[in-house]
Amino acid sequence: MKLSLQQLSLHLNQSLASIYLLSGDEPLLAIEASNLIKKTAADKGFSEHTRIHTEANNDWGKTLYHVAHSLSLFSTKQIIELNLTTIKFNQTNTKLLQEYAQQPANDVVLLIQTEKIDTKTEQTKWFQTIEKNSIFIPLWPIPANHLPQWILQRAKQLGLTITQDAAILLAEQVEGNLFAAAQEIEKLTLLNLSETIDKSTIENTITDNTRFDVFNLVDSILLGNSERALRILKNLFAEGIEPTLILWAITRELRTLADIISKQKQGINLTTLFSQHRIWEKRQGAVKTFLKNNTLETCQQHLITAAHIDRLIKGAETGNLHYAMETWITSL
Repeated sequence: MKLSLQQLSLHLNQSLASIYLLSGDEPLLAIEASNLIKKTAADKGFSEHTRIHTEANNDWGKTLYHVAHSLSLFSTKQIIELNLTTIKFNQTNTKLLQEYAQQPANDVVLLIQTEKIDTKTEQTKWFQTIEKNSIFIPLWPIPANHLPQWILQRAKQLGLTITQDAAILLAEQVEGNLFAAAQEIEKLTLLNLSETIDKSTIENTITDNTRFDVFNLVDSILLGNSERALRILKNLFAEGIEPTLILWAITRELRTLADIISKQKQGINLTTLFSQHRIWEKRQGAVKTFLKNNTLETCQQHLITAAHIDRLIKGAETGNLHYAMETWITSL
């Protein structure tokens, strides 16, 4: 059954399904939806938690069956996270996933996360089987004209009152980045403002372009300023920012850049590609600098390194995570 993100909370207040499928390229929404499902399951006694890493596991379908049907000495209820790095998988995994969807294990909540599922994939048998036997939640990016309303609602959830003008200004400042918007709203809560937050308050409190955040890290990388990028990265580590978020921001940018380079070779002009990928004018100069200095092959090589770092984060490989990320950043 297909639900919108807004319907998820109501659904979880009433029931808990055996399978959830989250699909989309908006990580803040994916993280928060995933956390909401896992918290609800944990509150209902699903105390064991297993993650299946598909990057280095071509037989993840078999792993899913083994984990789901194995008895635990510590808990009879478990949450299994299956993070699919691609929606194109081999015949064995396709068959096993369909079979599992039709007969899910008892006392198991399976949480599947994927990239955006396109129209072609929606016509496949495996997807239709999953959708029929699960709660499917597509996570769509927030359109630019809807972002002020999203900011107003999020602020209200945190006990803040923001004027429409203030929300519009904040939306313009973050340029569509939900992480940045959420970060700024969180900072406003720390100011303990008792009055309504208006446009002047936002102007006085919003951080400027020199802030050490994930998005400035990406821009420093695009501009080839490895020294500044490394300094920002170390500051993010010191602030306790999740490495997952840092990795996501950089890999998303690399995938976008790889697609732009590929489409340019097909004759599509850069203005059209900027529009398709929602690259605002303020960032276009940095993107052009990167495109001038890199190729499709270098982007792909950087993404291979990113996959290695992802495995370090998830514990699938051992190594010094901070050193690996610092080395990667300086090579970009």
